[in-house]
Amino acid sequence: MVKKTETKTGMAGVFAVPDDIGLGMVNKMLRPQMAMAQAIIDQHIETLEFLKTRFERDREMLGVLSQTVDPVQAATLWSEFWQRSASDYAMESAKLSTSLQHVTEQAIKSATEESEAIAQAMTGKS
Repeated sequence: MVKKTETKTGMAGVFAVPDDIGLGMVNKMLRPQMAMAQAIIDQHIETLEFLKTRFERDREMLGVLSQTVDPVQAATLWSEFWQRSASDYAMESAKLSTSLQHVTEQAIKSATEESEAIAQAMTGKS
């Protein structure tokens, strides 16, 4: 006769988990992946906020440029626009580099935690 294993669901009811493994262990294995996903989403939000601000500035400059009749003033606006754009993108690249370092650290930490949780699940130790 086959023993029927009771199951429960965890992590918003997504996974069916046999009782002998336990929801706590599944949550332990998934928690690092969720932390990693959060770090990546945070990075995307930061990048999108930068782009939104940058595009708003671009649109504003184009509006001013379209109203400028003096070619010297237009050239000055255009030059200032490119200098500011280059500066903005350089600063954002530095932020992104730092953020990527954080995401990499989070990935290593997540992989370590997930490996430990899997090892615990396999050995049955908590």
